[in-house]
Amino acid sequence: MKKSYDIAALVDDLEPVTVLNRRGPLATAAAITVAMIAIVALVRGVRSDVLAGNPDAMFLIRSGILLLLGGGTAHAVLGMASPSVGKAYMNWQMALAVALLFPIVALIVALTGDIGTAMSKMYTVGQCLMFSAIGAVATAAPMILHLRRGAPTSLSRAGWLVGIASGGLGAFAYNIHCPFNNVVYIGIWYTLAVGICAVAGRLAVPRLIRW
Repeated sequence: MKKSYDIAALVDDLEPVTVLNRRGPLATAAAITVAMIAIVALVRGVRSDVLAGNPDAMFLIRSGILLLLGGGTAHAVLGMASPSVGKAYMNWQMALAVALLFPIVALIVALTGDIGTAMSKMYTVGQCLMFSAIGAVATAAPMILHLRRGAPTSLSRAGWLVGIASGGLGAFAYNIHCPFNNVVYIGIWYTLAVGICAVAGRLAVPRLIRW
């Protein structure tokens, strides 16, 4: 049997919904990143060239790429909470493409035989991964809470992007201490840090934001 609907009754049941705004969680993630930088500086110290006011060019490049990766991807993933036609939020792909320059260059340089420096500094990898992971978990929190309030249509992609964004911001925070400028070291260990966070995000985030 055909069922008739009372449009007026349906309209009466409608309730206003607060529009989700990305500025709040972005500001929170930025504040957490700044706090993590302060913690790293207090616990591990700040690079000598930064303290001297003459930061190395590689440090500036690394900082810019990590901030671009973390910030750009965070902006994209927060937009997924409010899906709509015509909004692609592809800036994360451009940020990721730029960030991939480090592992690609590291691979090229390593193939020429200059991998000893990166391997000889493995004793620092533990603290690099630890501080990056702590920063990633902290900065991921406002993104996850924002996604839980919204309606992301691709949970797996949201997981990947939360992991990449938080991993990039966590690595950016540790970057203030890391004294190494070798491109192979950066390409291997920073890529590993962000990669681990990305996998962790893919595994954990979809379960936390599922409808």
